[in-house]
Amino acid sequence: MAAVGNLFASNGMSMKREFTTSVAWSTAASWVEQIAAALIFLVIAKLIGVESFGIVSMAFAFLFLGEFLVRDTIAEAIVERHKIEPGRLEATFAVLMALSVVIVLALVVIAHIAAIVYKEPIVTPLLIAASPTVLMIAAAGVPLALLRRRLAYKTLAIRTVVGVMLGGSVGIGMALNGFGAWSLVGQRLTEIAVNSLLTFIAAGWVPRKWPSRSELALVRGLGPRVLQLRFVTLVIFQTPTVMLGYFADPRAVGLFAFAARLAEIVLTVFVKNLQGVAQSVVAELRRKRDATAGFYLDLTELAAISGFVAYAGLALISYPLVELLLGPDWREAGQILPFLCLAYAVISLTSIQEAYLLAVDRPKPFLWATLAEAVLGLILIALASRYGPVATAAAVAVRALVALPLRMRATHVPEGISALQFLRVLKAPLVLAAGMSLIVGTWRLAMLGHIPDALYVASAILIGAGSVGLILFCFMPGAVARLRTFTHASP
Repeated sequence: MAAVGNLFASNGMSMKREFTTSVAWSTAASWVEQIAAALIFLVIAKLIGVESFGIVSMAFAFLFLGEFLVRDTIAEAIVERHKIEPGRLEATFAVLMALSVVIVLALVVIAHIAAIVYKEPIVTPLLIAASPTVLMIAAAGVPLALLRRRLAYKTLAIRTVVGVMLGGSVGIGMALNGFGAWSLVGQRLTEIAVNSLLTFIAAGWVPRKWPSRSELALVRGLGPRVLQLRFVTLVIFQTPTVMLGYFADPRAVGLFAFAARLAEIVLTVFVKNLQGVAQSVVAELRRKRDATAGFYLDLTELAAISGFVAYAGLALISYPLVELLLGPDWREAGQILPFLCLAYAVISLTSIQEAYLLAVDRPKPFLWATLAEAVLGLILIALASRYGPVATAAAVAVRALVALPLRMRATHVPEGISALQFLRVLKAPLVLAAGMSLIVGTWRLAMLGHIPDALYVASAILIGAGSVGLILFCFMPGAVARLRTFTHASP
């Protein structure tokens, strides 16, 4: 695998330093944000209970689909383009706002249908009340893309943390005062409103004119393709929630949604920051006509090490962890989580693939692979959801594993990356995760049930972290050298 340093020869190491600095800020923000968000999430979930949490998750399955369609979709071309043409920003803003209005109107209709299908009338007002978040996210789409283009991840980090803290304060306050499921609606509205306002202030941009027809035509191309990809991706993520809501009950939805949220927190902390920054940096490299395929392979190894180790560790502590956090009513979520850990370990790879293809403006083959995964998931999960949330989680894991070769082919063939190159990249992450799992798994067999659960969880985390460091530095010098290229950029 080519060293990352060679990829930046034509521009010195400036882009490498930009990547490292941006990832550092993004990672710091993710840790602060996710620690705060996790604590807020746990407090609200415990206060409102499993069923209320499940009902909100049923409503938010459609809300998140609407939000996802306007977040980082049409505006992606602003990040990727070599040069921003006059009028593109206003045209993108106009299209996003028009799309968001259509989505909100659709959500109002869906809210009534979903309440009938789920047999839960409260879904209607919950979804309608939360739907303005789609308008807020759409409005901030252009300034957010401008900040990403500038690699202004320090600014984005501060804005994200402030939004989470203020939103969490509102949500917890409402939960303490007996608002139940409405607490999560208040939290969501506050968080998104604060994020959107701070994004406009930081970017220093507002639309100054109505775009002409020729300027609106600039929005064609990458933006609509990303919109299609985001839609299909959200179908993949929300299929379990919708199917469990229809075939099972709010409790099953709540348990699954809680387990999925824990898995998402790990993904955000360990991988998502890499994904977002990588897309911006690869796009910048492409504008400067530098090589990108080698950078993708190095980044895949980094993401795989982070994701594989984190999810293997989470699976090994899932059962006692869930009960410690929320009590025995949520115990079944601990059985769901290991299957989701397997699925999200695969997502650690596919998220980097998606970021890379968007940056080089080649998302079409990946879109078809994603669509195939969505169709497969609809079939598998519709069958599994009749047997409860654990069976559904197992179907999610099978879906991810079966679809991975399709996504790999869509990513690697256009770039001339062989299967052998990719497998070589995964060797160190797989060995590292397996070695750590063997050590922690042995500790689990010996100690789980014989010592307090809190002590087991804490000791397993420490042993896991120590074993990862031991294996890396003692037995994998090559992997350590490649990882150091992300933190030791020469001036």
